[in-house]
Amino acid sequence: MPAPSGKVIQSYSPKFNLSQILQTTLDVYDLIKRFQQALLPIVPFHSFHYHHIQTEHGLDIGQRTEHQVSYQLMLEGAMLGDVYLTRKTPFTLEELQQIEHALSELVYPLRNALHYHEAIKNSYTCALTQVGNRAAYNKAIATEIDFSKRHNTPFSLILIDIDKFKNINDKYGHHAGDQLLIWLSNLISQLNRNTDNLFRYGGEEFALILRHTPLDGAHCVAKRLCEQIEHAAFEYQKQSLSVTISAGVATFLADDTAEKIFLRADSALYKAKRSGRNNVCIQT
Repeated sequence: MPAPSGKVIQSYSPKFNLSQILQTTLDVYDLIKRFQQALLPIVPFHSFHYHHIQTEHGLDIGQRTEHQVSYQLMLEGAMLGDVYLTRKTPFTLEELQQIEHALSELVYPLRNALHYHEAIKNSYTCALTQVGNRAAYNKAIATEIDFSKRHNTPFSLILIDIDKFKNINDKYGHHAGDQLLIWLSNLISQLNRNTDNLFRYGGEEFALILRHTPLDGAHCVAKRLCEQIEHAAFEYQKQSLSVTISAGVATFLADDTAEKIFLRADSALYKAKRSGRNNVCIQT
């Protein structure tokens, strides 16, 4: 008879203790990997799979085989993900009990790791637009500078400011301004390459880091953004509102710090605003 599938694991009194192994990390992937390694000598299997839809965590080890057992992990009503184990021969009743006992040791450390992951994610995410915030930008630009120096590859920075944003807030209210920020961040994210990173730096200003992109390439990207945003439709309360941006572009130089490249991009942005808005300027 095939082993049961989809059983919900919440909490048990285990016959063996994995807590010393599982209490040493708050990284979800590391935790699941340690659990898989600890379980394998107890109950042999050919493949191990963990997936959490909400957080998009996943770990797949080995090739799926004929016989499978699967478990939904829950604790106090919270979904912690799904675990699947497969092998070429059926699991015995005793082995199923051992798996369930092991999973009962996993649920509390896993919940803590998922909570920690969410807290870290929120600390680097703008709550309104769901793109990276200023703290995330500071971390990313330091990483990019280090990568560029070690690999001698270019990258560029675009600072983006919404033209006459205050007028929209004053005329339509702050809710309209919030909706515009959400709309613009979504639009820029859709127009970006997967390697580009967008951040809400503050207020109505965004920062876009373009990896492997020299100045001329970044200038083209910024001009394209200006044109496409100008011709896009921001709808608010059944009204189509005209939106434009100004952008300043700088590329990384060998002796740059995070502050230096930002100041050059900011200076270029200021020039774009002074020259009539809906414009792009560069600063070498």
